[in-house]
This record gives sequence, C-alpha cells and structure tokens, in this order.
Amino acid sequence: MAANRSRLDRLERVGLAASGALSVAGLVALLALAAMTLADGLMRWLANRPIEGVRDAGALIIAVAVSCCIPVALMERANITIRVAASVLGARAGRALDAFAAAAVWLVAGALAWQFTVYAGKLARAHETTWVLKIEVAPFWYAVAAILWLAVLVQAIVLVLDVARALRPRHPGPDGGR
Repeated sequence: MAANRSRLDRLERVGLAASGALSVAGLVALLALAAMTLADGLMRWLANRPIEGVRDAGALIIAVAVSCCIPVALMERANITIRVAASVLGARAGRALDAFAAAAVWLVAGALAWQFTVYAGKLARAHETTWVLKIEVAPFWYAVAAILWLAVLVQAIVLVLDVARALRPRHPGPDGGR
C-alpha cells in the first residue's frame, strides 16, 4: 500500500513539474508577444512606422500560450469546484464525486483535443496563412492540439490520483483525505 502511494506521489510530482514547465513556456511566449507589442507601439509613436505582422504573430502566439496553461490548471486542480456533497454525504462520497468529475473533465478534454486536431487538419488542407506575413497557421494549431493531448494525459493522471484517493481507506494523511 505504501509503495502504491509512493508511486502515486511520484506520478503527481512528475505531472506537476512537466505541466509547470509547459506553463512557463507559455508565459515566455506571452512575454515575447508583449515585447513585440511594445516595440510595435514605440515604432508607431516614434517613427510612425508600425511593425508589420505583429497582429498576425500575436494571434498564433496567444493560441499556443493559452493552451500551455491548461495542463497545469488541470494538474493543480485549479478548476472551479463545489464541495456541498462532501459535507452532506461525507468525505468518501465527496472523493468519489471528485473522481467522477475528473473522469468527466478527462472526456471533455479528449473531445476538445480531438476537435482541435480536426481543425488543424482542415487548416493544413486549405493551406491557410496569416493575413500579412503569410505564415502557415496549421503548425500552430497542431501545436495547440498536441498541448491539449498533453492536457488529456495530465487529466488522466488526475483521474488516477482521484480514483486512488476515493478507494483509499479512511486514514487521511497531510492532505486531509483529499
């Protein structure tokens, strides 16, 4: 039992580290966009010469950067939860409902990842490009889809952890039996 718990703790630490690193990559992308936007604004103000394509690149960067934050939000369980059932039905029922909710989120994340994959494929077949710079947009949307598939994997980790917590005997540890 202790070995299983140790493996689950290790799995959670790896999931948190990997998803945290991905969110840092998203933050770096947003900072790059902020720098580009600042440079564009300064060029407009100082030289009346905007930097062409900042909007083109910005739309693609934002899509990737925002998707980078989804896995860490799932892993840290930063989604909105209502904990009424646990107070009414007990802690064990609350943990069981958490596991059920984790399964539902996993299914929805999978559907989203699938649809973004389909969308990226349509963009690739249509050879869609940005308006000014003519950058192919499909690779960026494939990146978003890949990150969403990583979110599905992360949510699978959350599901395994929540199921393990729901099945654990009633000996809450430092996390309060969560």
